[in-house]
Amino acid sequence: MTKIHILLVLSIFLLYSCYSREQTEASFIQVESLLEEHPDSALQLLQTLPTLQELSHKESARYALLLARATDKCEKSLLPCDSLLNLALRYYDDDEKERAVALLYKGRLEIEINSPKEAITHLQEALTILKDYPKEIEIKRHTLSSLGNTYYRTSFFEEAIKAYRELYKYCITDKDKYIALNDISSYYCMTDNKDSTITIQHKALEYAIASKDSSMIAIAKLNLSVYYDEFEELDSALYHAYSALQWFPSGKIPGNYYGNLGTLLFEKGDNLDSAIYYLNKNIENTTDITGKAAALLSLYDVEKERGNYKAASDYLEKHIAIQDSLSSTEQSTEIQQLINKYNIKIHIREEQIKEQHRLQLIITLFIFCCLLIYYSINTILTKEKGYNLYISRI
Repeated sequence: MTKIHILLVLSIFLLYSCYSREQTEASFIQVESLLEEHPDSALQLLQTLPTLQELSHKESARYALLLARATDKCEKSLLPCDSLLNLALRYYDDDEKERAVALLYKGRLEIEINSPKEAITHLQEALTILKDYPKEIEIKRHTLSSLGNTYYRTSFFEEAIKAYRELYKYCITDKDKYIALNDISSYYCMTDNKDSTITIQHKALEYAIASKDSSMIAIAKLNLSVYYDEFEELDSALYHAYSALQWFPSGKIPGNYYGNLGTLLFEKGDNLDSAIYYLNKNIENTTDITGKAAALLSLYDVEKERGNYKAASDYLEKHIAIQDSLSSTEQSTEIQQLINKYNIKIHIREEQIKEQHRLQLIITLFIFCCLLIYYSINTILTKEKGYNLYISRI
């Protein structure tokens, strides 16, 4: 009877484990189907799955990649994914494509916390792995884009343009080509190559128009306005500044689009009232504190030009106050990054402790089952010996 009970308990345990695995797999498949069009729904579904303690190592690693992808697509901070990405990096072998995905999001997380050296290391390793997976175009495209942008922000412009050109080779859709060409044109502007900057940005605009995305068209035209201004072609800069505002999607706040137009009108010099109007519109309709500071500085220049020194002084004081707050914010951000890193370390340690407890529980249950089986077998053997002895005496 004891033996039957043991077998029954083990059968129930196995059936429950199989059912749980099937449910988890079904949820993973559903998340993958939602990721492209409805990443917010995918993220919500992931948050309803069992805790990591209930998942196998393989499932936990897969969960980490799905969570990072969904979080990134929702444009949320990747910091909560850090320990999970570390788990995935420990699980996947050095030559597995899943490791390249984990490295991509680990790199983006390092970019987020302003650790470009570590980000470049992770992204370069991802590209090395992806050389063996020529069909994984999307992962390679995202990796090249992040690597190129990191090179650009750290002033390694020649390395950046290599990454951008490689990126363009893997672009298929109009949107992808538009993004890559935007990056390439920014490089040529930085290196003072007027013809290449304007030609490539116009090509980016063509792809934006082909995609029928008004937001992309507005950005492409704004970039053209900025580049024409950079190369002192003010009339063309103004034309594209007005056009960018016309294409800007309704329901959203133009913000810096107003600031760009106001600054250009001030540079033109023949309509200062309009310049003031658009610069004030920028201040009223922006959440970008840097853009607001730039608009205030332009208003200072306008009022100084008009001889309104008191108004000019007021704008300059507000500009300086924002610059001071930005400096303070940068310090706060550094402190917050230290706090986040500390919290991540604590979270990792808690996960390790939980894993140890889980392992101890499994070992304890295994020993208990072994002892139970041993006891049952020993009882049966004892009964058989007793029975055989009884028979021999008869």
